[in-house]
Amino acid sequence: MAIWAVTGGIACGKSAVIAAFERLGVTCYSADIDAREAMGDPAVNRAVRDAFPDALNQHGQLDRATLGQLIYADTTRRKLLGQIMHPFIRARMRERIEQNHASTIELLELYEVPLLFEGSLESWFDGTICVTCSPDEQKRRLCERNRARYNIELSDDEVGQMLASQLPVTEKAALADIVIDNSGSTDDLQGVLQTVYMRLLHKMRS
Repeated sequence: MAIWAVTGGIACGKSAVIAAFERLGVTCYSADIDAREAMGDPAVNRAVRDAFPDALNQHGQLDRATLGQLIYADTTRRKLLGQIMHPFIRARMRERIEQNHASTIELLELYEVPLLFEGSLESWFDGTICVTCSPDEQKRRLCERNRARYNIELSDDEVGQMLASQLPVTEKAALADIVIDNSGSTDDLQGVLQTVYMRLLHKMRS
């Protein structure tokens, strides 16, 4: 069993890459989904609500859009959220990775980990893939995604804050074993991934 991590810049299209690999029959996991599961844990949810009372809606529930704005605008609060959530997320990831690595089945699996290098988690995996795109396309996708999810228009300052919350994508690409440029169309991406997939299978079997 080989498990590779997929990371990259915010809004560079990591989810699109994961979806394309899934269409090729690859089993994929996501730390973002683990994070949503963490928010479903009563103790974690309570700790986040206590730490971020200004992110609660009128019903006392966390508003994800508001929480996102708060943490991107304030490094200290972003670190605080990480201190609350990361132990749960990492425990879930570690459990799954150890279980799967123990398997003798010859399979390739992928794990989407946005903060892979920021969290120094690359040693958990058999290799790393970084998804990139052009700076203009990254900003366009980020604004489009925020508009679709929360119906909120991002200012230039807010875009800058969100991009600054992670390592620059160029630095991530320099650290990765494989880099996938996702600046083009879905068809372009599928063609690239066919080649990457065959390369990964070769590495796994060599």
